[in-house]
Amino acid sequence: MSKKIGTYITSSAILAGTILGVGIFGLPNVISRAGFLPGIIFLVIACLLNIWAHLIYGEALMRTDGDLRGPGLAKIYLGKKGFIVSIVESAISSSGVMLAYLILGSQFTHNFFHILGWPISLLSATMIFWFLGVVGMSFGIKFVGISEIIGLVLITILIFVFFGIGLPSIEASQLTEINFSEFFLPYGILLFALSSFSAIPEILSYFKKNKVSFFDINFKLPFIIGTIIPAILSLFFILGILGIFNGSIIAANPVPDLLAINPTLGLFTSILGIVLIITSFFINGLNIKNTIIFDFKASKIFGWSFAIFLPLILYLLGISDFIAVIGFLGAVMLGIKIILLVMIHHQSQKFGKSKPGFSIRLPLWLKVVLTAVLLAGIITEIIYIF
Repeated sequence: MSKKIGTYITSSAILAGTILGVGIFGLPNVISRAGFLPGIIFLVIACLLNIWAHLIYGEALMRTDGDLRGPGLAKIYLGKKGFIVSIVESAISSSGVMLAYLILGSQFTHNFFHILGWPISLLSATMIFWFLGVVGMSFGIKFVGISEIIGLVLITILIFVFFGIGLPSIEASQLTEINFSEFFLPYGILLFALSSFSAIPEILSYFKKNKVSFFDINFKLPFIIGTIIPAILSLFFILGILGIFNGSIIAANPVPDLLAINPTLGLFTSILGIVLIITSFFINGLNIKNTIIFDFKASKIFGWSFAIFLPLILYLLGISDFIAVIGFLGAVMLGIKIILLVMIHHQSQKFGKSKPGFSIRLPLWLKVVLTAVLLAGIITEIIYIF
């Protein structure tokens, strides 16, 4: 029993801790711009979509022999064309996610050194954060699992501090205002903020390494719990920070403004923000490296180089708008990924050779509706960008 409980806690923490990454810091910004009600609507939609997507991805992986990721599944179940689409989507998404971590992680590191009275340039802060992330990635999934639990505990404490301080200051008008010109703005950010497909194969790897059978436990629970917990915590964080800033538009990096309002809270936010972002950097980098090695059959050197250097190169080329990056990744790239997963999952239920720990059955009409929602999100985000 104790082993099962520990397995549930660790596997759920790997998913929840990875989800609670940079995306959560973008939520107050877009919700303070669009309004609380649109934010809640899209929070629920994004949570349900991601629970479903995490489950069907996990099932497809379990039905397939070998240590694969999305592109490997696409090659088996969707053929050459599906494989090519998946390669492009995976390359853009994975490098974009790591870029998002690097953008905000460098800002938080920059803040921290200034708070200590040791001002450094943003470029120096970026290199420090990047170096620490690379070191953490090198320790592998066991270290990542421990770091995710620590990160999840620390960010949960921070969120409840925000919630406790900010909730008494929230006014009813803050919860009812709607800016229809930016009504759909939270969709892509929330879809991104509540997803972590990179963590799913790492959870399966964790079970295998600890010799836990898919049939020893209710295997759906880690995927469900690991997605719902971040959604609830995100709501608490949003309410708390809206109250603290009292109706103002909130920056994606709130630390400088927090230092003016509450220096102690600003300091702890800076420290815990670095911990939170860097633990997500670890597991996503590890997933990219493993995808390249196992799905593309490339060398370990190339896998490590792609995961480590591409985000840094993109950042140095000047791609540094955090909200724009995660909005595009959420609405467009995740929309494409989930649509691919719907097709992969359908084919894996027909042709998969291994028995999974669970099976997700949805009627065809519901799959069509969900796909239509994702397509609408892709089109809306592209129109918004241009």
